[in-house]
Amino acid sequence: MNEDRSSKSQIDPDPIAQVRERQGIVLGLVFLGGAIGALAREFLVPVLPAPWFWFPILLVNGFASFLMGWLFTRRGRWHPYWTHTLVGGFCGGFSTFSHVSYELVTLADAARFGQVVAYILLAVLLGIGAAVLGERLGARNHGASP
Repeated sequence: MNEDRSSKSQIDPDPIAQVRERQGIVLGLVFLGGAIGALAREFLVPVLPAPWFWFPILLVNGFASFLMGWLFTRRGRWHPYWTHTLVGGFCGGFSTFSHVSYELVTLADAARFGQVVAYILLAVLLGIGAAVLGERLGARNHGASP
């Protein structure tokens, strides 16, 4: 009987230890993906067209939303660590809500309220529209339904 218990403990490792190990891996992957995404944003923003100072961030956030939608269709087809790395990490670091907030405050301080409203509407509509478009294209290309 003691033999059965010792063999069972070898088969069923401590579930809390497994969760902690996975959580550490996920945090590391999100950190790595986020760092790469943030660096990509900082390299890309200066070379994007800028008819208004806030326009490059709008484009970056729109692309990040599209990419998140497309990557969403890939989940279940690869290891969940890839989803954490690419969606939570890379796309999260590549896009930036804090920069949008800063730009909105800058516009409001300059009493450019028309641009504030336009930026908010464009950011929300572009973000949602790009995510839906990415998901639809990803589903069509990968044979999944959105």
